[in-house]
Amino acid sequence: MIKKVAWGLGVSFVGLFILWVFHTQLFTLYGRWFIVSDAQKGADAIICLSGGRQTRSPECLRLWQDGYAKRLFVTTEKPRSKEFENLELSHLEFAQAVTERMHLNAKWERLPSLSDGATSTFDEAEDALVFAKQERWTHIIFVTDEFHTRRARLAFQKVFSGSDIKTQVAGATNEVFAVDDWWKSDRGILAYFGEAIKYPIYWLWDHEPKIVKND
Repeated sequence: MIKKVAWGLGVSFVGLFILWVFHTQLFTLYGRWFIVSDAQKGADAIICLSGGRQTRSPECLRLWQDGYAKRLFVTTEKPRSKEFENLELSHLEFAQAVTERMHLNAKWERLPSLSDGATSTFDEAEDALVFAKQERWTHIIFVTDEFHTRRARLAFQKVFSGSDIKTQVAGATNEVFAVDDWWKSDRGILAYFGEAIKYPIYWLWDHEPKIVKND
């Protein structure tokens, strides 16, 4: 028993030592797994997912400016509080304000929602699929934060499966944390550890999971 305990403590010590010495490389490698980017020019539309407006809206405009697509859309997000929703800018209004600040003449459109607004990436993908079929699109690009790209792509691939509509993703960076230093900030830790919990759920389900109330 003493030998087993000593062996276990020794392995734990070695593991912690390796983590301490190589934590930058290991954490960066972990973070990079969640990031994917495959956006190509020639899309019918660029869709800005709700969430990190301050990062995603400018990235959409950069792609639009570089000729990735001619039409820009924002998703319809369900209000967090109907009583006070008029006290802040909507997703569309914010995107328009960013466009003015960047001195661009881009025109934004709102992606219709199948319900009272999306509450998840699965919802946004379902909204996008219905509208894409109506518009007869063959290729779309959706934009989200870098750390969210792999999970978002998984959701869109599942929802769009069998539709013959190409879906691609582009990730937006921010000024608070990056893939090579995310563990140094509260926001970065919440973002990347959160994806480790959420991604398996999206991998197991082909639609919005019902085990978590999200309405």
